[in-house]
Amino acid sequence: LLTLAVSSVNPRSGQLTVGVTIDDMLQHKKFAEEIPPLKERMAQAKAFVYRLAPGMKNRIRVVAISDEYGPPGTEGAGEDFDALVLSHETLENGDLLNQHRIRTLGYKPLKLLCTRRTEPYGMSSTALRRIRSQQQKDAKTKI
Repeated sequence: LLTLAVSSVNPRSGQLTVGVTIDDMLQHKKFAEEIPPLKERMAQAKAFVYRLAPGMKNRIRVVAISDEYGPPGTEGAGEDFDALVLSHETLENGDLLNQHRIRTLGYKPLKLLCTRRTEPYGMSSTALRRIRSQQQKDAKTKI
């Protein structure tokens, strides 16, 4: 998602906001105990994007998302957004965000840029957490 986001920004003048969901909103996820704390995830996202696009450092911000719509669905701040990068699993949420922007805020809909994993068991965050959880269980049984 971050690679698609960076590649979608105008390299000379575009700005990129990376939203990272707060811990409380992730408790229902599978293997939630394997999700690093918010500050760590924000630092990792920032470091990754900075390595990917070092020339954009002063035009990238990483923010915490604490509600279902995030900054693009917020009055005032939402006007500055024109696109949203999301996975095919969250495409419906992008549609809901656009409905909110149009009906509630009177903003234009965002261009939805969707990425899709090509392998049935691709590198999803859930798959990575499942592997990490299994590795920890295996390590405990060896003790």
